[in-house]
Amino acid sequence: MAKRSKQRELLSKKQLSRKEREAQQKRVLYTVAAVTIVAVLLVLGFGFYQEYIVKPSSPVAVVNGKPISTREYQLMVQYQRAELASLAANLQSQLSQLDPTVEEQQFLVQYFQQQLQQIQQQQLNLPTQVFDAMIDDELIRQEAAKRNIIVTPEEVQEEIEQQFGYERNPPTPTPTPITATVAITVTPMPTPSLMSEDEFQKRYSEYVLALRKNVGFSEAAFRRLFESGIYREKLQEALAAEVPTTAEQVHARHILVKTEEEAKSVLERLKAGEDFAALAKELSTDTSSKGGDLGWFPRGQMVTEFEEAAFALQPGETSGIVQTSYGYHIINLLERDPNRPLDEATLSQKRASALEDWLAKQRESEAVQRFSYLDKVPPLK
Repeated sequence: MAKRSKQRELLSKKQLSRKEREAQQKRVLYTVAAVTIVAVLLVLGFGFYQEYIVKPSSPVAVVNGKPISTREYQLMVQYQRAELASLAANLQSQLSQLDPTVEEQQFLVQYFQQQLQQIQQQQLNLPTQVFDAMIDDELIRQEAAKRNIIVTPEEVQEEIEQQFGYERNPPTPTPTPITATVAITVTPMPTPSLMSEDEFQKRYSEYVLALRKNVGFSEAAFRRLFESGIYREKLQEALAAEVPTTAEQVHARHILVKTEEEAKSVLERLKAGEDFAALAKELSTDTSSKGGDLGWFPRGQMVTEFEEAAFALQPGETSGIVQTSYGYHIINLLERDPNRPLDEATLSQKRASALEDWLAKQRESEAVQRFSYLDKVPPLK
């Protein structure tokens, strides 16, 4: 009996040991499976994080520390694509109603075809145009903030209303008294009906809803476009007001010829004592200037090579041969004034280009950092 009990005890111990080993193996398998699942989830989560959080948030450009994200860039490209596509569809619809064989309609057919070609070119250049425009917009906003230029929500609202054709306070038509000596037989044209506020709200809501549905463009982003336009106008006005009304100017004349050999011949004749104005009248291909006289001009009006040569001279001096895209010049400086008032046309031109001139300098400054963006252009749908 004692022997059998001992055998049973040993058997029980062996069975228990086997069960423990099996349980341990199961725990190892469960642990490995759990680790594998966690690893897979981490990989998938990291991929999701990279694709939908890191990449859209990565900047395509940084302007004075302010990033322009990939997400913002892609949304703007999609919005501009939709606008161009809508415009092209409208033009195509009008073109389809014309008959190119009818002489009276041929001009309109050509016009619409040219417009469509321009839109196609814009569509090709759109990724770069949007990229540059977004940098300009950020530069303008930052400069406006420095100058305490603000745009109110009311200004944005009024601009949107005007774009949709809604007039808050339409002008009251003033009847013009008519004194007729003959019977009036022409039926007056009906006054076009004005858009009501309810109609505007309906059209605006439908447009914003379509933008969100088709492009993913929010109403806030849409309103920001109008806000940007107003900031641009206000900064343009501020910069134009700062344009100096005087500038260093020179009074010069020139002789323009086609070849270097001709220019050398002109120089030899001038050195021999011949009159500059007489030679200009005889030889210069620039027939718009009397005796070669160009009058007074500041920097920025002539091609670079000509300007540098002219401003390097002192009154009474004559340049050597100056080559430009127009040909070969001999320049003679008549007068110089370090602070001469600008003429009205030049001043108006400088004021009109004040913002663009300012932007051209800012774009090339160290404040603007550009990164890869063409590989982030959203695919066409």
